[in-house]
Amino acid sequence: MSRFQRRQILIAACALLAAPFALGQPAERRVRIGILSEGSEDAPLWLPFRDQLKKLGYVEGKNLVIEQRFADCQYGRMPGLATDLMQVPVDVIFTMGTRAARIAAQAVKAVPLVVYSCDPFLHVKNLARPGGNLTGVTCMTTEMMPKRLELIHEALPKVSRVMFLHDPEAAPNAFNLTEEAAPRLAMTMQAAHLTAEEDLLPQLATVAKEHPEALLVYPDVVLSSHSRPQQLADFAIKARLPTMHAFRFFVDAGGLMSYGATTSEIYTTAADQVAKILGGARPSELPLRQATRFELVINNRTAKALGITIPTSLLERADEVIE
Repeated sequence: MSRFQRRQILIAACALLAAPFALGQPAERRVRIGILSEGSEDAPLWLPFRDQLKKLGYVEGKNLVIEQRFADCQYGRMPGLATDLMQVPVDVIFTMGTRAARIAAQAVKAVPLVVYSCDPFLHVKNLARPGGNLTGVTCMTTEMMPKRLELIHEALPKVSRVMFLHDPEAAPNAFNLTEEAAPRLAMTMQAAHLTAEEDLLPQLATVAKEHPEALLVYPDVVLSSHSRPQQLADFAIKARLPTMHAFRFFVDAGGLMSYGATTSEIYTTAADQVAKILGGARPSELPLRQATRFELVINNRTAKALGITIPTSLLERADEVIE
């Protein structure tokens, strides 16, 4: 046998010995996450969601593909967008917004669904065992509305007439809870309904006409997307109207106060839920997680522009005061 023949046999033997090890290390599975949003692509705080997935080992361009569908504040488009994601197909769908979560839950029956909802009891009866194909996280905005009314009373004890700006189709329980809490604070409530983007300017005109003493805002996609927080803040300052919000980005834009969950925690927790499902967990067995961190933010610059003096006791309790 020639030296060349012996060399070829040796190469073949080495390849044969190496083969089982190569076969025992399959290529990393690529997963697909569908993002279904009632808003637009410029919605805030997508980075915490993506960053947490990366920390958990799911990296875009490596083993993760994110399919995004945005309804641009047109709720009627959402069932079709949900169907589109299911046909891709995706391994799990993440959607945010109480109204969006309800629409998605009606359209998506087989694919695991993770929702970010402000009012979870519109979707499940039991947070510990949501059942079906749905789980997720809640910022508890609906449950916290009476607390926000109390903070308005503490900041502005003489306020008696409060306007509640909201989408009644998003969270029908929110106004009822707030209205129930109002009498013990010597307050009366009115509601301005905002069900679509085109309702914003007419409803702000209604608010201005009614001259309430404070505005309590329930967050939804119309008020959170694009430049809406800034538009709302500018309107309130011009109308000399104190505002209370659920999220601090409204206060960063010029609103007076906010009390609510930290949105970075919500998006991070949602990513945790998605990762558990990708790892094999059933959504029906994953508790719907509640927010654990809440912050009070006060814009003292806005208070001065409105001619308001926030009590020192409240300023001292705030997590942040914008001067």
